[in-house]
Amino acid sequence: MKKLVWLVLVLFLAACGGAVETAVPPTSAPVAEAAIEVVPTVTVPPPPPTSTRRPTAIPPTPQQPTRPATAVPPTATAVPPMPDVPAMLWLPYATGNYGQPVLMLENGDLAPQQVPVAVEIFFDYQAGWLAYGSQFWAPTANQQSVTDLHLYNFATGEDAVWAEQAGRAAISPLQMFGEPPSVAAAIHNGQGFDLILLRGAENRTVRVEDIDPYFSWSPDGRLLAYLRQNELFVTDAASDSGNPPIASGVYANSGWIGDAPLWLGDSGYLLYADAPFTIVAADGSETIVPTAVDGSVLGGERPFAMLYSPATNQLIAETDGMFGPGAAIYQLSDDFATAEIIEQFDDAQLVGWHEVGQSIILSISGEPTILALTSEN
Repeated sequence: MKKLVWLVLVLFLAACGGAVETAVPPTSAPVAEAAIEVVPTVTVPPPPPTSTRRPTAIPPTPQQPTRPATAVPPTATAVPPMPDVPAMLWLPYATGNYGQPVLMLENGDLAPQQVPVAVEIFFDYQAGWLAYGSQFWAPTANQQSVTDLHLYNFATGEDAVWAEQAGRAAISPLQMFGEPPSVAAAIHNGQGFDLILLRGAENRTVRVEDIDPYFSWSPDGRLLAYLRQNELFVTDAASDSGNPPIASGVYANSGWIGDAPLWLGDSGYLLYADAPFTIVAADGSETIVPTAVDGSVLGGERPFAMLYSPATNQLIAETDGMFGPGAAIYQLSDDFATAEIIEQFDDAQLVGWHEVGQSIILSISGEPTILALTSEN
């Protein structure tokens, strides 16, 4: 009986299980697959997040503006322009103007003009600075001629005494814009003269003791040529080098208060007045007495004032002959061995450069004349 009951129960459960399986619609699975294909949610990209910061989206204009460098006026840092000063100023050395006009080159005009100071002794003029003596020569106890040394600044109108008992002064060719120039001066020491460098009335340095009052700056302002007991020396302007003399017997036969060795440009040679002149190497290695082109003795008077043009290799010399002052132009050979006079002028004084190395100014019969230099080589 129990076996029969279990058999009926098993059959009943089997019948119920088959009914459950057939109750699930056979199309339910395909419908689900079709829905996945029509809406492929896994391949749709998500919208870009609006909170993400993109650096390239920041425009440059909202940045804090800065002041450009060009907002500073360029004149604030520019080198100040050269003051409006005469290009040249001249009157005969050791003559004085006695209240008369001085020859000046200003704004391209060359004419006699009044200067605001009483110049008795004209020493030098460079870039707006005038070195002069305001009193005529006075003799020392040993009969040497001296005066006081003034520096007048055309740019500012200042006039000051830089030294007393000066026998000569020359302004350095090195221009110090806005600063006082370096001035070499022969200052009397009681017996002779000391070569002193001045940068003002209270700024002075003794460079060489006991010299003759004849000296000159090299064109670059680095060296000084000076005389002592008729011997010619060259020294560094910064300190006395103690070099031996490069020539002897200089101005031994005659001398003039305005004498000074002349540097022949940057050739390494100097020239001094003789009969008519002698040339020496700055290192003392050579002495040249130029002759005429044909080998004969070179003619001409002893020069009193001289200029040299490296561009044309010419010497312009002022002389004092029987009939008054005159000027001559010498053409030098490349090795300085020969020279010849190519032009002469009577009643003429050498004023200075109009264009350095290219043209000169002569005072002919009292009239300023500009003369262009032309090489004969």
